[in-house]
Amino acid sequence: MVSITTREDFVSIADQEEKISVQDMKKINITYKRKTEKTNHKIIFGDSAKVLKTFPDNTFQLMVTSPPYWNVRDYGHPSQIGLNDSLQEYLTKLKRVWKEVVRTLMPDGKIALNIGNIYYTEPDEKRRTTANLSYLLWKQLNDFKELRFMGTIYWRKTTSRSGAVLFGSYPYPSNFMISSAVEPIHIFRKIGKREVSQDIKEKSKISLKEFREFRDAIWDINGVNDKHAAAYPIDLPARFIKMFTFVGDLVLDPFVGSGTTIKASKDLNRNSVGIDINPGFLKIIEDKVGIKQKTLKNEHIFEILHLEENTGKLISK
Repeated sequence: MVSITTREDFVSIADQEEKISVQDMKKINITYKRKTEKTNHKIIFGDSAKVLKTFPDNTFQLMVTSPPYWNVRDYGHPSQIGLNDSLQEYLTKLKRVWKEVVRTLMPDGKIALNIGNIYYTEPDEKRRTTANLSYLLWKQLNDFKELRFMGTIYWRKTTSRSGAVLFGSYPYPSNFMISSAVEPIHIFRKIGKREVSQDIKEKSKISLKEFREFRDAIWDINGVNDKHAAAYPIDLPARFIKMFTFVGDLVLDPFVGSGTTIKASKDLNRNSVGIDINPGFLKIIEDKVGIKQKTLKNEHIFEILHLEENTGKLISK
């Protein structure tokens, strides 16, 4: 008899299917059904790459995130990625995270990476130029042999910079800086297959309207005003969760910020892990996700953890 007691036990079923009898598969499906009755959410503070090293291979069905921007925003922590890094240092640090993401992603797991380009100034001139972060991070993921590129969705922030004059030579030619109010979201899948019961598939169905809307390459979604400097609207992770996960799956956001991905996962009956370097964001996450709100059924379980640097272990405080 194959014992399936944890989410991690579940992820390698497809690799074991020759060893599992029909009766065992029925028991596995029953176990999976039970696990969807409650959702579990971990908020972990620490370096994302180091935190992910504490997780086994083949754990997450989906990673959806918007990583820190290079040399633009201050995320309020001395060990943050991006603010005081050279471009090469920034890319090196992100690659460490992607390596662990790919390792912990399940077979047929998906990645949805939202990153926009930014303006910056080279030391030898005052004029602005554009750092093509979208391409550079796409290239990083595309270089992993375990991943296959599925396409790019373009998020058009319909209220972003409305009426504003962007960098350039207005009202004269010829220095028009192209707007960065449209951000790419690159989609990758990890090679391999997984098995999902028909019961879980039925619980995870999306409407025909959503199916048509989600596969469109351009998404018009309003930006948001948030206590976190770089939050995205909940509709973004919610769409990807509906598109690429089943009820009860585990969703990862290695740069969780204000907790939008966790809230979307909770609302859609998925489990989640959110990681951030700055524990100062906890109150923002608690308020957004409703961690301290009591429900009659107590259907959501939250755990706040911190990475202990000297031991590499996750501890609760």
